[in-house]
Amino acid sequence: MNLLTSYLLTVSSLFLGLDPCFHNSGKIALQPGEWLLFETLDLQQTGTCYDVAFYQDAIVFLKSGEESLYLVPMDRPDPTYSRPLFNNEDFFCSPAALSFSGNYSKGYYTQPVMGAEQAYMEQIFEMSIENDQVSGPSELTFSGDPSRNLHPAISSEDSLMVFSSDRLPTSGGLDLFVSRRTADGWSKALNLGESINSSGHEWFPFLDRMNNLWFSSTGHSGYGGFDIYICPFNGTDWGLPQNLGETINSPQNELGFSVHPQKQVALFSRTWPSESKGMSILINLNEEALDAAGIDEGYARDLAVIMQGMANSASQAAVRPQTESETSPEPETIPEPTIAADQNPVVFRVQIISSLYENSFPSVLIDGKSYKTYEYFYLGSYRITVGEFGTLEEANAFRIQCLNSGFKQAFVAAFKGDERETDPSVFK
Repeated sequence: MNLLTSYLLTVSSLFLGLDPCFHNSGKIALQPGEWLLFETLDLQQTGTCYDVAFYQDAIVFLKSGEESLYLVPMDRPDPTYSRPLFNNEDFFCSPAALSFSGNYSKGYYTQPVMGAEQAYMEQIFEMSIENDQVSGPSELTFSGDPSRNLHPAISSEDSLMVFSSDRLPTSGGLDLFVSRRTADGWSKALNLGESINSSGHEWFPFLDRMNNLWFSSTGHSGYGGFDIYICPFNGTDWGLPQNLGETINSPQNELGFSVHPQKQVALFSRTWPSESKGMSILINLNEEALDAAGIDEGYARDLAVIMQGMANSASQAAVRPQTESETSPEPETIPEPTIAADQNPVVFRVQIISSLYENSFPSVLIDGKSYKTYEYFYLGSYRITVGEFGTLEEANAFRIQCLNSGFKQAFVAAFKGDERETDPSVFK
């Protein structure tokens, strides 16, 4: 096995490595990419198909000289230990265009179908999986039109599917569309709109466990070829595309990004089409850098959250499919109760999450409402709080709402002005 580990703490031919710098304030100012480690996988691929995908605890790839997909264990990504993806069938498609349900009982993929004009058109199919055997492939109901439908991405709860298509209406090239699972099957596919789709191609969508949308595009401002973008999901809508930056993107093509649903690892590929070469890349967290920075909270060590913080965006405005008209709730500031006159009174805020990046969560959803946040730097990371209360009882009541909204690490913190108050007597 030839496993080339590329640390972003040093200069490499693949990524920009930047040295960490330390400021007098005590903050550890690591550059974004330095929270990550990159491994170039030697899977002995040839040609132009270097995209890869996760399947349980393994990596799916197209084996050189084969017309079938194979697996290698994530902890031993060597083709010597590979085996066919399925036991009962030689299964072939682009690995990054293969999407699995949360429990791996269903798979979704693209297959060419002969059209009415004796021309092949890609359509999306569903198959059942049991004991690593497949059965019952069937074409999805939103397909079956004279358009190309490919690169399906299923959400972890199996309720949403985003895919690429040239169906109308289109912004040009292949656009991203969304369909929702209903009691009667899949709904009519809706274009995600001009804010997400460009005049170029949008390929290889992926939905992570928070339903954030990742995809490759040639049409948005980037570094050349296909770049990888993220559209954050706020519980209702997807935000504007954010480029993952030069830590990930390059003048070449970056394709097929995905995050493992349970583990802190990600995959993508880079290709040089004019030279018929490429590479498959595995991303891990740089645990040593996170430890050195004192980042120990689970949410702050989430790979998808870290990579979202790396992304660049001119706006955080939400966008919807073109045919929907509802609007997102306006950020709501919790009314401040009357506080006794004091030049520097103690106030209580509910801390919900941490982040490696400033201003990464300007607002959050609590019980379906959007609230502005207050952020402060403490022990190596940016802490995000919600609300401002004059009494501990009010803060604890709101903490329960935060816990019920999924922020399982929510707790009450005290402040004097902009500074965290650590005197335990203020909680009595």
